[in-house]
Amino acid sequence: MTNRLHTANVHFNPQGTPVADTFDDVYFSNDSGIDETRHVFIDGNDLTERWQHWQQPHFVIAETGFGTGLNGLITMQLFKQFRMANPTHPLKQLFIVSTEKFPIKASDLQQALAVFPTVSAEVSKLIELYPAPLPGCHRLDFSQWHTTVDLWLGDIDDLLPQWHCPQEGLVDAWFLDGFAPSKNPDMWSDTLFTQMARLSKPRATFATFTAAGIVKRGLKAAGFAIAKRKGFGRKRDMLAGYLDTSPARRVNAPWHYRYPTVAASSNEHIAIIGAGLAGSTLALALCKRGIKVSLFGHGPGPADGASGNRQGGLYPQLQASLSNPAQIQAHGFLYARRYYNALSAAGFSFEHDNCGVLLLGFNDEVKHRQQKLIGNDIWPQELVTAVTAEQASELSGLALSDSGLFVHQGGWICPAQLVAAQLQAARQTGLLEEHYGACVKTADMVEVMPHTADTLLHIEADEQRWQVSRVVLAAGHECTEIDALAHLPLRPVRGQVEALPSQRPVNQLKTVLCHKGYLTPDWQGRHALGSTYVKGDTDTTPRESESAQNLAIHAKALAHYDWAHTLTHDNDARAAIRLGTADHQPIVGAVLAPHTITERYHDLYQGKHVNSYPEVSELQQLLAFTGLGSRGLTTAPLMAEVLASQLCHEPLPMSETLLQAVAPERFQLRNLRRPPA
Repeated sequence: MTNRLHTANVHFNPQGTPVADTFDDVYFSNDSGIDETRHVFIDGNDLTERWQHWQQPHFVIAETGFGTGLNGLITMQLFKQFRMANPTHPLKQLFIVSTEKFPIKASDLQQALAVFPTVSAEVSKLIELYPAPLPGCHRLDFSQWHTTVDLWLGDIDDLLPQWHCPQEGLVDAWFLDGFAPSKNPDMWSDTLFTQMARLSKPRATFATFTAAGIVKRGLKAAGFAIAKRKGFGRKRDMLAGYLDTSPARRVNAPWHYRYPTVAASSNEHIAIIGAGLAGSTLALALCKRGIKVSLFGHGPGPADGASGNRQGGLYPQLQASLSNPAQIQAHGFLYARRYYNALSAAGFSFEHDNCGVLLLGFNDEVKHRQQKLIGNDIWPQELVTAVTAEQASELSGLALSDSGLFVHQGGWICPAQLVAAQLQAARQTGLLEEHYGACVKTADMVEVMPHTADTLLHIEADEQRWQVSRVVLAAGHECTEIDALAHLPLRPVRGQVEALPSQRPVNQLKTVLCHKGYLTPDWQGRHALGSTYVKGDTDTTPRESESAQNLAIHAKALAHYDWAHTLTHDNDARAAIRLGTADHQPIVGAVLAPHTITERYHDLYQGKHVNSYPEVSELQQLLAFTGLGSRGLTTAPLMAEVLASQLCHEPLPMSETLLQAVAPERFQLRNLRRPPA
């Protein structure tokens, strides 16, 4: 994928129904879109009856063709009614995982759905959350409806192979709702039917409005039992059925398998080591899923490390290509923006300002990179736009003579208050225990008993001992002292940030200003100016030399602005240690003993078929969530969702390719793929 996604070209017919110009087909029935959804997809998959008898904590629907989202809105409305009528039912959460190659514009979406007043609340929330047209997965949280929507944008043939799947299958029901096979034959392909079989749980159902022969033959060849049912409206027939075979799940290499052998459940107790941004974000994600969490912090309270800074910029670090790091940043940022908005709207307050972030083109080299980034036409305008010097001046409130890039949805957040807000939200579930001043003994931390479903781990801290089901290592730079992570290329980096007293003209700054360093708008009479970058230094004592260095970096980058050379400083600064990795990407997932990887895959360089290697059978009791570096505000929410979803056997909100890019074992696997010297 090298270019931006194309949005759908839509017109509205005399009945007010949206029509896709590319396919010359309606998005839903002219007669009644809601009744069509209920007849074809709700009743076709027998959803209401199946939910009543469902004994699992979540139910997964996969949809081929998001369109206007009407199917999902009707389904989540029905699920909300089910949850209200059955508050103690074991089924708690609905997942709708949908694909769309040509996302409809938000304005067209609003017009298309305005004719359905019975779902006006659902439509309003969808418009609020509707993502930018960026390829990949966008996780949308409809918490009021107990529903999570993963909207995957791109070609379905590219997307479905990127869906990670548990051994028992992922999907419980399929909504096959692309445009008619005669209008859109590319979607109704063998790839679709093969992937449906791979992703489906045993006896997973499907329903579709069409009874075309190509669909019947494709589903039958993939192992689905098929029955004709009465169609909706003027359609005589439709198809429904279920998976009648046990498909081979294994399409990815065994070393890339993400799910634990036993899914985390509400009777588990998980320990998180580290009470900063990573630990608090994950604690909230797990508590929301009904899992008991014990959080251990080394300091006297939460956020005593790098997460304790006063102000941190929120924006993605993009590139001129859809590289893995750039995609992680882009999707992490967009999810984080929705996540923080929802946290604040729920009444958990933390100081922040969605004031935007201006990336200044402060020299010719930077200007060239920015021009290339915009010129490649990869990133949607909702994510980043080019601005002239005049626009930069207006946006920033300062007289600037340089052009730049502007991230409209960016801004700044007080990380320490964010951590406190997340912990407050987790406490309200009644499932969070907190232990501060807890020096966890890493040598004795993990005492692994025989691999059974009820295996317990033991944690010791300050002469106390806890039994837990799993341990997540989220202790920032303190992870370098944990033996179980000694094989990972972790890099502690000292960073000092100045709390600059507000002064003219920077007191007029209205947006976060980034160059070689960064400067935030005034908050409580101070601006954050930073940051130094000292590898391997773990001393947190503020240094006058680094204050001078920060001011010098600022002055050099802004050499032709007089005010940049006259800023005064009263030596109010804070130093903290961030943890990076050799490839600058987070570490998220299960930690296998290094000898396990080496013994199993020592001959990986020989290029043998993946089926010649053993399956993964670990319980995944030791996990890591670390290495966020200086981008924790951008990546922590999505990475926490990935890890919590992984533990609970839910759909994963990232592509297989990106999951591999953050997996703990990636460094060893790269080495094993190289022939020995």
